[in-house]
Amino acid sequence: MDEIKLSDDVFEQIKDFNYWNLTKEQESLIDKLITDKELKGCYEKYGLCKECKQLNTDHFYCWSCKSQYFKQNFKNWTSGNHDVDEFIQKAQLKARIVNKIIEWIEYDKFDDVEYLAKGGFGTTFKAVWIDGPIWGWDYYNNQWKRDDEAEVALKCLHNSLDIAADFLKEVESNILVYDSGVTVRCFGITKDPKTNNFIMVMDLKKGGLRQYLNYNFISLNWKQKVENLCNITFGLRDIHNKGFIHHDFHCGNILSDFNDVSFVTDLGLCQPTNIKFSQTSNKKIYGVLPYVAPEVLRGKEYTQKSDIYGFGIIAYEICTGFPPYHDIPHDEFLAMKICKGLRPKSNYKTPQLIVSTINQCWDADPLKRPNANELHNLIHDLWIAFINDKNVDSIIHEEAKEADEINKKTFFPVQLPLSSTSTLSYITHPQAVYTSRLLDFKNLPEPKNADKNDDLEYSDSLKMDFAKLDINSKDESS
Repeated sequence: MDEIKLSDDVFEQIKDFNYWNLTKEQESLIDKLITDKELKGCYEKYGLCKECKQLNTDHFYCWSCKSQYFKQNFKNWTSGNHDVDEFIQKAQLKARIVNKIIEWIEYDKFDDVEYLAKGGFGTTFKAVWIDGPIWGWDYYNNQWKRDDEAEVALKCLHNSLDIAADFLKEVESNILVYDSGVTVRCFGITKDPKTNNFIMVMDLKKGGLRQYLNYNFISLNWKQKVENLCNITFGLRDIHNKGFIHHDFHCGNILSDFNDVSFVTDLGLCQPTNIKFSQTSNKKIYGVLPYVAPEVLRGKEYTQKSDIYGFGIIAYEICTGFPPYHDIPHDEFLAMKICKGLRPKSNYKTPQLIVSTINQCWDADPLKRPNANELHNLIHDLWIAFINDKNVDSIIHEEAKEADEINKKTFFPVQLPLSSTSTLSYITHPQAVYTSRLLDFKNLPEPKNADKNDDLEYSDSLKMDFAKLDINSKDESS
């Protein structure tokens, strides 16, 4: 919304209304006076600003007033880099809601900086942000309200010393797609004074989805698994509805709060759909092989439907517990098999409604895969059926019950103690790579779906062995 402003005449007529409790006459007048849908939506949600008497754009947040506050504060800070300063200033002036505000944060505002992990494109640390992020406006003291001493993630891109355009693109992508709260929020930018590398300050989650599955899979029920899938589709839908493609959609870029909620992160390769593949990387393909769609492996343009393929592999992983192709090399031979129709296999029983959705997602023909909205609706309907006690006789409940009975007999014949935790124990092949890297395969076959006559068995170990469980008591594991 470029201009959020009511005329003086309209303001005078509605200034004394309680927007959350309008009479029928007041509602009728609002319909006549505010004909613009977006303006009306802002009024109905947030009412009028107490300071400038214009429309709020968020709870306790008026863009008209706060943009002036930001302008006045520009002189009080600098990153030392003109491009970064200009980027942050423009982002602050565009921010219509608190969750889309980013800041320049001095590095001395962070305590207890600790290394977390290294990925294909950057290194992540965790730290305590002394001030904490903005969450509202204090009208009495005329200043931002903040959370004190918030834990955050510090993401430093490799070779960010010269603040490459890719760094700022990733920050911008995080701001643009942060809508439903299931992508990871970016709070701002800082700089390491020792290396002069610029760093993204991100919301810290408890861990990665893979870590969550390793330690909790045995205790997860189908409702919890579907809830995780539903959150991921929320995030993917936010990205696609903003006209973006994630480009690197794999389990390593999904975080977890270890409470059945998953979050999409790492938008470093995220690009608008109107940017052709040939314009971006000279047709170089980066990714994690098991999650990359077969058409992309063959050098075709990456599309939103390629993200959907990645979701299908992630869904398989959440449902069965194991990483795809964890015990075989991620090499050109596997890429060839994937193009010929090979998909991850498991002897762990999954409800057919979920299997059907996964099969749609990893169809060899991108046009037969659902879009993000359709996919979210499919998964969301399953989740609603699980949380609605009135639907205990629904198909998904019956299929989940059947799957649990089969899995219990096959994999868990011995009842585990109530005080125990079980971690998945598996050996990852030394050539199974789960970080993004350059994938340069030549002369791959045309993608197709496998049929019954295709011999696609890579190895017997594709069938997961759930007998290899590492079972520890809670006291011992802690």
